Amino acid sequence: MSRHDDARREGLSRRAFLRGAAGSGGGLVLALWFGPRLVARPFSSVEGAAEFAPNAFLRIDGDGGVTLLAKHDEMGQGIHTGLAIVVAEELEIDVAAIDVVPAPSGPAYRHSLYGVQGTGGSTSTWTSFDQMRQAGAVARTMLVAAAAAEWGVDAAECSARDGKVVRRDGSAERSYGSLAAAAAARPVPAEVALKDRSEFRRIGRSTPRVDSPAKVRGTAVFSLDQRRPGMLVAMVERPPTFGGSVKKLDPDAALRVPGVRRVVEVESGVAVVADGFWAAKKGREALVVEWNGGLGASIDTARLRREYTRLAERPGRVVRSDGDFEAAAADADELFEAIYEVPFQAHAPMEPLSCMVELKADGGAHVVTGSQFLGIDHPAAAAALGVDPSRVTFENSFLGGGFGRRANPKADFTVEAIRVAQAVADLGVPVKTVWTREDDLKGGWYRPMFVNGVAGAVKDGKLVGWRHRIVGQSIAVGTAFEGAMLEDGVDSTSVEGAADMPHGVPNLRVELSTVSLAVPVQWWRSVGHSNTAFAKECFLDECAERVGKDGYEFRRELLRGHGRLLAVLDRAAEEAGWTDPPPAGVGRGISVHESFKGFAAHVVEASVEDGRPRVRRIVCAIDCGLVVNPDQVVSQMQGAAIFALSSALSSEITFTDGRVDQGNFDDFPIVRLHEAPPVDVHIVDTGGEMGGIGEVGVPGVAPALCAALHQVTGRRIRRLPVGDQLRS
Repeated sequence: MSRHDDARREGLSRRAFLRGAAGSGGGLVLALWFGPRLVARPFSSVEGAAEFAPNAFLRIDGDGGVTLLAKHDEMGQGIHTGLAIVVAEELEIDVAAIDVVPAPSGPAYRHSLYGVQGTGGSTSTWTSFDQMRQAGAVARTMLVAAAAAEWGVDAAECSARDGKVVRRDGSAERSYGSLAAAAAARPVPAEVALKDRSEFRRIGRSTPRVDSPAKVRGTAVFSLDQRRPGMLVAMVERPPTFGGSVKKLDPDAALRVPGVRRVVEVESGVAVVADGFWAAKKGREALVVEWNGGLGASIDTARLRREYTRLAERPGRVVRSDGDFEAAAADADELFEAIYEVPFQAHAPMEPLSCMVELKADGGAHVVTGSQFLGIDHPAAAAALGVDPSRVTFENSFLGGGFGRRANPKADFTVEAIRVAQAVADLGVPVKTVWTREDDLKGGWYRPMFVNGVAGAVKDGKLVGWRHRIVGQSIAVGTAFEGAMLEDGVDSTSVEGAADMPHGVPNLRVELSTVSLAVPVQWWRSVGHSNTAFAKECFLDECAERVGKDGYEFRRELLRGHGRLLAVLDRAAEEAGWTDPPPAGVGRGISVHESFKGFAAHVVEASVEDGRPRVRRIVCAIDCGLVVNPDQVVSQMQGAAIFALSSALSSEITFTDGRVDQGNFDDFPIVRLHEAPPVDVHIVDTGGEMGGIGEVGVPGVAPALCAALHQVTGRRIRRLPVGDQLRS
């Protein structure tokens, strides 16, 4: 049990701890910023919660306890462990000796690449790697200097090892805790020596997760677990169609439900505020509300599919043009086309959304939630309150899954919770706004629906032309990220994976048609790659069949010179036994794709039973550069494969008369334990630069699955999810 578990039992909350760790008073904090080089700059000071606080990330107590304030949020991906390993490597301490807690909202914890505090894009490890090494090395250097000064020797005669500073002649040693006060009195060095990678003893070794014990014991605190004395729970009844509004409200029946305190209108709908979740739920069910339909009232999936397909058959905005596709098509032996579709897709994290707001007397608030995007949620909450962000404090929790949903570009669930708290401010108590599974599935912010029109030109047995037309919504338009993500009207995430297609096709053209709908959309795990890789890899298989070549060998020819892609492609094929025939009735498909600076190949083996796909095995190879924790890479690739399978096999969001058809896991099914195949993960080290993991494992699964199903049935699946398409 960690020291902070003990502290909670004794009445010291995480909130109190973080206030102590990031408040004002004596002590020293250093923020590390990325620029042309790492530079140490003072940021703020802390109270005496730790005797030694050499930077914004580390605290060392007099009893030797080491705490890491993690700048990236733990939502099951293992980043708290990864950050702890990197710090421990330079600090020369066992990873298990470090307590990891979420960092508070603040400039010191901004994302090193994006400049906004947040977690996403499979960037946390590689963008924080040097920064966390620096943080650990600064602390180690100051501790060694403190010991050397006490012993009256040169620092070169001392070294750090396993949480202690020792004299190299073995004559003396001191624990970090006993040196904390003396180290805190020393100047913070602007530059420190980092270990050579050949000296790594922790980085690159499989390491147990630091958050697992608390999660296994049930002591880990998630946003839904948060409680405060006198806290009320609110649930919001939202319009059944996007853009809808309240036309007529009768709150009387809801107010008669025992425990219901208030029924109030807010921007997003009608909030029922009650003593607890059940009372709020029953009160909301008793509401009588008549709605105006709004802009989304006419949305219908079948009609959208037809409209998108028509657009995919017409020219769009040119995003990339190599050579002359039209000339290649005119001169080709054969020109063939296909339409590929992916639906709106919900994130469906296991823990639904929630946010607790405690209004302050000065007009500010204390907000407790589970956010991937404190850098957006914090200023948005302050704007909703009409106060300076300095008057709003944030306490983050473990996140029960995110996949992008908790990094909402408009801070939707945070702002809504602020509005609900404001509406009942006279009650003077904290209010936690809670979403159910149905609320989240029907409440919007999905991966956009896309239709792809792909054409290929073949001459003399070679693929000489490729045209890819993409139709779908932009996730950036209307958000604060529009300026950064759009160039000449093109959302880079709509075309990623296609506009940068590495295959050696001499005449390649990519076009985009962006549509506008009332459906709120945002990033979803692997973002645009979840669409473009499906279309690209599936069409490559169709091209290979047209020229009479094996899908694996066909890709090898097109990827000449792309060493990292070829390395993972070859490894996946080798481990899957690609050259050996699969068992009778089993098909085998392959894919390879680059995304988020990571390179992944997948081989899927599948059969068809009673008209339904059965996935028997997935083999994947991943090259993400230097690996901090192999266990983390394996678990992320396995989780990504199951996540991808759910969307490929059966889950989708559809609309009828403006209303979302799905509501829970009964009609939005995800892969269950008995359906999950073994996922074999093989890490490839080509010596390339570090890249992402968590999202890299998603894009290639669906096309490899469809290739396997084609091998068994002879049918091409061009629309996800597969669902019942094999029954007809």
